[in-house]
Amino acid sequence: MVRSKLGVLAGLLCLGVSSQAAEFFGENLVEVKLTLPKGDTYLRGASDPVAGLVADLTLTNTTKKENLSNETKVVPDNKLLTPDEMAQLEGLSKEEQNALVEKKKATKSIEVKPVNQESLGVSFVEPQLGPHDVVDFIITKLPDEGDAAAPENAKPVLIPRDNKADSISRVDLSEIKYLAAGETSPVYSLPVGKYYSIRDPGMYSIKAVLRTIGNNSKPQKYAESNEEKFRVLPFKIVPETIEELQKNLTFYERGLPSFDYLLYQVKNLQGFDEVYFAQRIVVRGISQWEWQRLCTVKAGTEAQIANLAPKKVAVLAVHSKGDAGLYNIDFSKPGAVVTGKIMELKQGASPKLKVEAGAASVE
Repeated sequence: MVRSKLGVLAGLLCLGVSSQAAEFFGENLVEVKLTLPKGDTYLRGASDPVAGLVADLTLTNTTKKENLSNETKVVPDNKLLTPDEMAQLEGLSKEEQNALVEKKKATKSIEVKPVNQESLGVSFVEPQLGPHDVVDFIITKLPDEGDAAAPENAKPVLIPRDNKADSISRVDLSEIKYLAAGETSPVYSLPVGKYYSIRDPGMYSIKAVLRTIGNNSKPQKYAESNEEKFRVLPFKIVPETIEELQKNLTFYERGLPSFDYLLYQVKNLQGFDEVYFAQRIVVRGISQWEWQRLCTVKAGTEAQIANLAPKKVAVLAVHSKGDAGLYNIDFSKPGAVVTGKIMELKQGASPKLKVEAGAASVE
């Protein structure tokens, strides 16, 4: 019986210790901030999955900033008893002995460094994307809102890492950095669009997870950043002819394309560019690609594109002969439907595509 009671008591003590450990100061020290410095709308890259998609990360030590100024403290400065006073002690009463000791007590002021009990430093490896990175980006393809063809409870799709090696050589391991209490790290700009296989147009969410920094309040027990959203437009600029693109499509798309449609701006041997679009048609379970030329594009300019609705886009292009075209393309059914209008441009004009309430206009 005694042993049983002791066992219960020990279990309760262990639970108490665990509860205290969960709230122990110093477990979750770092706040990770993610921003997309180039905005929330991106194009596909010529060979990279997404052009210009960069994530900026900053790390902030959330503990109290250290006080490095000296503090004045009063400390004991007692004097020693002299040999004569030591000899007299035996002949003194207890009250007289205490009075003699009290006479010897004194204090003095000294300058000391403060004890920063609420401050802790953090060591970490700099976030980078490469052969031996320590950061994961959780990139998720979100269901398109308003897409009648999508399942009602469509689940997000996690985007895999596509770590295509630039070179094969020996590399040095990253040095350990130190983040003082209350301080924020430099900005780490990481080329996410190069290393993650974001191939389909649409809306995505992104957050960072640092595997070398713990945080027991997160599901993975690692430090996580905030979540941001961005859109990838179904448009890609390839500095090759349409024949070169079609022949090597799997190279430019890093594999067999899985998207339903995409627009390409390509080179023309006549000195201007052209816009083509490809639509995937499934016949008896086999994917076929239908290509159609949309318009010319004046040399040195880029076509502008915007989403109007799921599977419907607007394109604005300055033509090679100087006028401009505003096109609406509906990919909701096999055989894309193109409508548009041609506009005269004043000398030196730079039209811009504007979309409001699902309608495209030029300003």
